[in-house]
Amino acid sequence: MQLVLSSLRKTPAMHRLFGYVNVYFFSVLSLLCMVVQYETLVDKYARQKRRQPEYEMKTFYGQLQHIFVVSLPSDAGLRIPEPTVHILASIKTCKVERSNAALDIHYYSKLGGLDILDITCIQCVVGRISCVNNSWAVIDRSGDLARAFYVPETGDE
Repeated sequence: MQLVLSSLRKTPAMHRLFGYVNVYFFSVLSLLCMVVQYETLVDKYARQKRRQPEYEMKTFYGQLQHIFVVSLPSDAGLRIPEPTVHILASIKTCKVERSNAALDIHYYSKLGGLDILDITCIQCVVGRISCVNNSWAVIDRSGDLARAFYVPETGDE
């Protein structure tokens, strides 16, 4: 993510002061089509309100929309012992319709809701290509496709 942050320039219009909290807003307009893979914990029983939450790690894909840098001052009431900086990302989720598990390719045609999460949840940038019927294929090379395979040489060649 250092590449993304270093390529964005902070201008005075991006800085807002809310009380004692500094919020820097980075628009990712030039990188609007950047699709990322991110992982977050999801409650398996989110639709069952009375059930005790049980979390599992799930992988999602989405378009990176914005990056927020939030500076929080030290505050004993909020149990913040020293000034802290949080970097958040807003990501519009891809609604994956089908997948090819063998090749780690995922197809979508619509975007879902907006997730705002810690930037450390983003695992990598993935590629996408246009398909028929206004759909897209997400090419995730961070899995099995990125691994090298060793094929031993035989004397027959």
